[in-house]
Amino acid sequence: MNVLRSLGVLSRSTAGSALAVEGAVRAFAAGAAPSKKDVLYNLTNPDPDAEASVKSYLTSLYKGAKLEPSSADDSLEFTSKIEKKYKAAQIVEYGLQNISVPLGYSKSDLAPVKRYAAELRALGKQAGFEEPGVEVSKRLADAAATADSVKELLTKNQSLMSSELYGALLEAVGQVEASTNGTLTLDGSSPAYKEFAKKVEAIAKAHGIPAALLVAAKKTPGDEAVAKEYARWQQAAAVKDAISELESLKSDATALLDKHLGKTAEQVRKEQAAALAVAIKKAEAAKGAPWAAKFLEDVKRVEWFDACVAENPAVGPKVAA
Repeated sequence: MNVLRSLGVLSRSTAGSALAVEGAVRAFAAGAAPSKKDVLYNLTNPDPDAEASVKSYLTSLYKGAKLEPSSADDSLEFTSKIEKKYKAAQIVEYGLQNISVPLGYSKSDLAPVKRYAAELRALGKQAGFEEPGVEVSKRLADAAATADSVKELLTKNQSLMSSELYGALLEAVGQVEASTNGTLTLDGSSPAYKEFAKKVEAIAKAHGIPAALLVAAKKTPGDEAVAKEYARWQQAAAVKDAISELESLKSDATALLDKHLGKTAEQVRKEQAAALAVAIKKAEAAKGAPWAAKFLEDVKRVEWFDACVAENPAVGPKVAA
């Protein structure tokens, strides 16, 4: 038995039931049909024979069974959800390969960043995701349905916020719970929750989140003025997030270059620019020599190409026929 365990044939969860497991293994070895107890002991057993026997047992259990019809069984809701998740992942994975990342954007011209953010939103929509605000609201609602406290709700949705915002909200929860000597629940009418709501307003303001606008957009979806203001804020937030992501990518790329080149990326760029400037001066000093004329002509073409790419990274230069 110790040898079997060391080889990983038996699950760790069966270590305290050696006799029962030994019987199950003998049954598998003898080709006997597994019992319900065998299956329970070997649900997490990675051994191929154990997995095959569990699968065989479950197949025989449900094969030919007449299940009562229900909407859940007919719609295969859970299976459909899993399939949609993987289809969405495939769409996103393929789509990201066709989106140009504007790492060379300028803070004076955010058009490439806006294009990048818009293409990401379009890809998300193609993959079946709602607008970011709607998607977040749905996830919060789903988490709130099973959460027993505000802290649990925040923990379940930590991925939806920055680490700074998450930390500030957790700190606010801790302060309220300390003052009330109890768990902060999701009861919006309780004094503790109202105290927490006031703290959230202050935290939102400190992090540049227009809490009043978000509440108004939720309560009055038909208000055109609120809808326009909300759309402007969404676009600004998307651009801000995109810039943060791009800066992170640039930092990673720079670190990678530094690691492999032994020089900083900025040093490499300066050296390349200096070398090009020297070459251009030599060509200009050659006063019309064939090689110099050709070199300067090539330099102009490269400058034109770089300018076209910077203007529209997704499409690149367009050459007239």
